[in-house]
Amino acid sequence: MPVTTEVSGPRWSLSSILWIVVLTIMASFQTWWGAYVDGILFFVLAAMLVVDRLTGGKIVILKGPIVAPKVITIGITGVLGAVLVLAPRHSWIDLALFIAIGVTVLIVAWEPALERVQRPRKAMLRSMWFWSMAAVLLCLWEATAFILSVTMPNGNENFPTISVLLDPFVENHWGRLVFVGLWIAAGYGLLRFWRKS
Repeated sequence: MPVTTEVSGPRWSLSSILWIVVLTIMASFQTWWGAYVDGILFFVLAAMLVVDRLTGGKIVILKGPIVAPKVITIGITGVLGAVLVLAPRHSWIDLALFIAIGVTVLIVAWEPALERVQRPRKAMLRSMWFWSMAAVLLCLWEATAFILSVTMPNGNENFPTISVLLDPFVENHWGRLVFVGLWIAAGYGLLRFWRKS
């Protein structure tokens, strides 16, 4: 019987391959940048996706989706948001909080989602391409700005990264309040929080 190298089934879909490639690129860039914690995080996520695909999606953390009442979700995110606003930037409190949030989001996102209303395929493809291109352009901007900032004279002033541009805004509590509020609102939007019954 001839040996085939063809990938079968949805195990290695285009979207899963792209996610693994993107996460690996991000991990490599963060490591080269010197942000080793971020690099390790992205490498671990990419490795988890590879293992998940190799095992046919059999990695299970919980047996069902986590559904919390809205009041509890708002209360928890409100407390976390307040700590992020009031805690010193780049402190161990920030680090511990982001690790806790990241692990929680990973667990919630990994489990089967509740059934959702199916959107037309054309609309889904249009949305996918829009957000994919926006993300790619944003990453290219950030990567190009960083490379130029460390290789060109006066690079930090002439080619600031997005984080450098945001630094003056989030240096005070009011700026952090706005930024954290928008960040939490974006998370609610991705989870379709307000559409849940």
